[in-house]
Amino acid sequence: MNIQISLEAKKNFLGWFLDRYQLKRRESMWILNYLLNHDIVLNKVHFVEAVDKTPRGMMMSTTETNNEAFLFYKNGTVFSDPEQAFHEVRLNWQEEMYIELVFLNPWKSAEYLTILEDNPYYKWNETISIQLVEEVELALETLSLTERKQNTLHQIDLSLEKEDRERFIQLSKQLKEIEEDLRNEQKKPNH
Repeated sequence: MNIQISLEAKKNFLGWFLDRYQLKRRESMWILNYLLNHDIVLNKVHFVEAVDKTPRGMMMSTTETNNEAFLFYKNGTVFSDPEQAFHEVRLNWQEEMYIELVFLNPWKSAEYLTILEDNPYYKWNETISIQLVEEVELALETLSLTERKQNTLHQIDLSLEKEDRERFIQLSKQLKEIEEDLRNEQKKPNH
């Protein structure tokens, strides 16, 4: 789902970001200030992660990170000159531009999360390993069986209180099946 981020939200974010962070290259700050003051260009900007996967994007880092200071990506070629990127932005203002800002704890920042968009050229969920998917599915199945077991035990207690022998026998069989399923789940790899 593509959600359109408002111009006002982008401006608020850039103002917030520029007030709080020092970029490794002063030219990066100039570019962000240029965007802040040129609505027509800022409307074409998308803040994303994995900007290197986009056809046209910039990655800018703050001083407290270990990343490259500045990288500009254009159709598979990488440049490190911010001035070249700035001219590209000014000359081709009508084209979509993707920006990745690298700073400490971005996921803890509501301001950042407000303007962060899905990268249409890189889906984060495609990078999840098959092993992790299998581990999560196994954990969910075990959780489901454990909940069923707890519920069945509760139902058994109720049948004993009501002296419902038939229900007790039926639930006891059900409990044995659930416990067998749980044992089988625990024998699977990754447990």
